[in-house]
Amino acid sequence: TICADELVLFERATFLVISKSILSGHADPHRFEKISNIIKQFKLSCSKTQSQFASMQVHNAAFSAFIEGFTTNTYLMVITSDPNIQPAMTLANLTAAQPVFEELLQHLSDGPGALNGPNAAGTLPEDSVAVY
Repeated sequence: TICADELVLFERATFLVISKSILSGHADPHRFEKISNIIKQFKLSCSKTQSQFASMQVHNAAFSAFIEGFTTNTYLMVITSDPNIQPAMTLANLTAAQPVFEELLQHLSDGPGALNGPNAAGTLPEDSVAVY
C-alpha cells in the first residue's frame, strides 16, 4: 500500500485549512498556516503575471510534497517520506480519487434524501479507490 505521512485539505479560493490527517507529530504546529500563506502569496504572484496556480510539487531527499486541485472547491496536499513511492503513483491515486469525492460532495449537496440508493448509509461505492 501507499501511505502518505500527511494529508491536508485546503479551501480553493482562500487556501484555508479545512481538514488534515497526520501520521506523526511535527515540531511546528503552525506549519499548515505558514504553507497556506506561502501558497496564497504565490497565487497572487501568478495572477500578477496573468497565470493561474494549478499545482505544485516539491521533492528532496527527505520528502515529496504535492499540492493538487482535488475537488471543485478544494486543493489537497499530500506529503510522503518513503523514497520508494514514485510521484506518478501518488498523482495516479489522486486522479483516481477525485471523481469519487466529487460524487460524494454532489450527494451531500443534494440534501439528506440524496443517499437513498444502494449506498444509503453514506458509504462509498465498492469500486471506489482509496488514497492512502
